[in-house]
Amino acid sequence: MKNKQKSRSGCQTCKHRRPSCHNCTQKNFDCPGYERPLKWSTKHEKPWNATVSGPENFSRLVTTASEVISKSGQSSSSRSPTTRVTSPPSPGPQSSGRLDDGDTLVPIIKREETPGAEMPDNSILQPVVDIPSFLIEHWFQSVCGSWSALDSHANPYRTLTYQLWSTSTLVFHALQAISAASLVERLPAVIWDTARTAPSMATEAIKKELVSFSTGKNTKFPSELLLALFCMSSSMAWRESRELGLRYLRQARGVLKTLETWELSDEGKRLFEFFRGCLIYEEMLRSVVSQDEVDLKNMLSWPEPPETALVKAVPHPWSGVSTDVFRLFGKAVALCKRSRTRWRHNGGTSFKLLQGAMKDMEEAISVEEALLAISAERTDSVHLPVHDCDLRSMTDAYRLSSLLQLYENFPDLAIKHMPNLADADTATVWNAWVTPLALQITAILQGLSASCMSRIQPLLCLCTSSGLRFESKVHMTTRHQSYLLNAEGGGKPPTAIAMQRSISPEPETPLFDPNVTPNSIKILQARCFLLGRLEKLELRLPSKPIDVAKQLIRAVWSAYDEEIGTPRRTHWQDVMSDTGLHSVFG
Repeated sequence: MKNKQKSRSGCQTCKHRRPSCHNCTQKNFDCPGYERPLKWSTKHEKPWNATVSGPENFSRLVTTASEVISKSGQSSSSRSPTTRVTSPPSPGPQSSGRLDDGDTLVPIIKREETPGAEMPDNSILQPVVDIPSFLIEHWFQSVCGSWSALDSHANPYRTLTYQLWSTSTLVFHALQAISAASLVERLPAVIWDTARTAPSMATEAIKKELVSFSTGKNTKFPSELLLALFCMSSSMAWRESRELGLRYLRQARGVLKTLETWELSDEGKRLFEFFRGCLIYEEMLRSVVSQDEVDLKNMLSWPEPPETALVKAVPHPWSGVSTDVFRLFGKAVALCKRSRTRWRHNGGTSFKLLQGAMKDMEEAISVEEALLAISAERTDSVHLPVHDCDLRSMTDAYRLSSLLQLYENFPDLAIKHMPNLADADTATVWNAWVTPLALQITAILQGLSASCMSRIQPLLCLCTSSGLRFESKVHMTTRHQSYLLNAEGGGKPPTAIAMQRSISPEPETPLFDPNVTPNSIKILQARCFLLGRLEKLELRLPSKPIDVAKQLIRAVWSAYDEEIGTPRRTHWQDVMSDTGLHSVFG
């Protein structure tokens, strides 16, 4: 019998010269003929590892991130789940830096649905999220704006990172670390592993670069190294509120000290002045909380501006306020801290103690004179992302806050301006000079929105709150919550509306003692505003340092309120030292 091989596709009666057989044509069937269909084979397929989150090495990371960024904004026609990156990074600011706009932060997973189609098994739908690419874009879209008091096309941090992130391993890991730290509270399930490993990777890269710089192998200006050091010093407190990042700042200080001996080009000199201003701002923040004697000595050695009739405060392109003002603020706070430490750690009065106190007083007079000689310069001719009047108001607020700290710690400075109070006690001097100054700073902050230079506002709120001390007890009825906040109270402070109702009660039900003074009501309103402003800033900035600031303010006010009617005068720095409530408040 003749062996007839059957066709494995189509009709075996079809001819090569005919597209279909006669039988299929009569029955109106689609004859498959001799065309072989394409079938997928899964015989050699390997299972997909869902734990892989991105490329394995740096070059592939950069390539992947670049491809994602270049294709962002284009619609995808694929049926499988994809991750879309909303917009590419650019040297210019992309957003206001708000951290409460979830739509721009969370990777979006989209899926097309066909009516009547069978839904695939959800167990195999794994989101394709390239975490490194997502964090790089998040830096340009959000973190850079919130990390900078002034963010514009002239922001050197934005332009430097745009130039270096794809070519420098050091910068890449530093941006990963700071971006992950800003999101770890909002997206812990997605970012936690990266937030834990990225700082160590960035630190290792910094160590290698420091060795190269110190041995002279790297002779170019170390922009990458300084950028990474400042990113790491700031972001440490975002993950752990009490981590001050001092080790990174000390390295940055050493690098800049070495650069003073270099012959720099014009571009190098510009970058050197920029990074030196960044160092002064960061060390000023630590002057409030650092207990390290070496750091305090460094800040107390900062020179005052040249002795002229008027010193113009030129804004810094990143921190906003003039470097001279920040330097004087840090020196004033460090001086107060040294004075408080001297009195706290000495059991009795001695000649050496009095000598040290006189030296502190002389330095305080010098700092006060320098602060009184500063004037905020108009910047109408400079393109800045904030109004000129807002920038000058913020500069003036920091100048007045510096004076406030001096007058709180050295009451004799205030008596110079009020000779009629030469024989008055400390409480009288406080009520006549310190409290009005704190209310004046509060009024300046009320004229600024929470979005205006947000990063440098928390420290202003904290320092201003230290001057709001009641002169007499404020009593309320039990049906309204007292605003004399205590440190152990777990409840939230009353809202502004509730406070307004409390201080403006109905005529038939008076809530306050008839002996309450108008000044007490102003202090009450100022306290309410400052806590409310911090709550708004908590939505724009990393929340952990802001939460510590709120706890510290409540503890300080509680200590103040317990002393009403007594000769004891607790200093707010003592409260911070006793409670351990410290962080990087900016």
